[in-house]
Amino acid sequence: MAKPPFNPFRDLLSGVIMAATSVPQLIAYAETVGYAGYRGLATAGPPLAAWGIVTGSPFMNAGVTSITALMAKSDLDGEAYVARYGEEAYVDLVAAYSLYIGLASVVLALIGFGKLAKWVPQPVRSGFKWGCAVGVLVSAVPNGFFALGGSELKQYVAESTLRDLVAPFQAAFPGLPNVTNFIFALIHPNMWGLEPTIMFVLGTAFIMEGKTYLPRFLPPGTEVILVTAAATAYSVLYNYSGGVVGEIPALDPDAGIFFGGLRIPVEVVDVRKLVTEVPIVTQFGGSWFMLALSASIFAGVNFLSVMGIASGFENEDGIPWNAERELIAQG
Repeated sequence: MAKPPFNPFRDLLSGVIMAATSVPQLIAYAETVGYAGYRGLATAGPPLAAWGIVTGSPFMNAGVTSITALMAKSDLDGEAYVARYGEEAYVDLVAAYSLYIGLASVVLALIGFGKLAKWVPQPVRSGFKWGCAVGVLVSAVPNGFFALGGSELKQYVAESTLRDLVAPFQAAFPGLPNVTNFIFALIHPNMWGLEPTIMFVLGTAFIMEGKTYLPRFLPPGTEVILVTAAATAYSVLYNYSGGVVGEIPALDPDAGIFFGGLRIPVEVVDVRKLVTEVPIVTQFGGSWFMLALSASIFAGVNFLSVMGIASGFENEDGIPWNAERELIAQG
């Protein structure tokens, strides 16, 4: 299969399907980073539009993934920062970090990292995929089995003896609390919430196997849309008491991005503020070198997923790609 010809109707339909199937992911990734789920919905559009202009691939799109969301939260010590300064300050911190990661992506492309990345051994790529899968599993279980998600699970762990056992090792292993919470959740099924567990298990099963039972004329991703719609309808009709996205705050009517009479309801962050006022470097021990190193590693790890997708299309469908272009597009 070669690069498909331009077809406005098909492309528009594909975009609508992708946007609809991305809704639960965008909410989940925002919460994984450490702030309100609605922010994932509010900020996804413009970066995707920018990616579409500069990418050379007809199939890929950009965005946060589960592993990059977890990396951002870990690099910035998200929970502690939110507890100390509040969510709004943390949003600025994540935005500043994203800016430096984007700059790092461009620099890496200019110095030839894209060509070097093509030589990454296949076992490393496979290990990356397995690592992502484990990271997703560890982060998903708290929100899947407990009505109030991670906050409820953390309270249970804090009241248990398991916390005292792992406390001496947390400084050396920053990811240990998440793994501890995961293990605690698995060995205490008596604490699971009935409603979230049923929705989690059935939803996962349907997304994994549902497409085999749906009519073939339905486009890929229909199973995600159906599960999301069904769960939302259940929440509304039966007043679900567990964790929900909640009401989305109203945006200043004068804020947003304007295209003629159309207003895209997103708040544009002041880049000068991100560079001069947000204390991003303090999260890395006051070292600009450590910030640059962390941003570069982050950009490199994220590019591995892009490379895996692009290489798959090249090997299976004969669609070539340019590593430097995609690395710059990522930035």
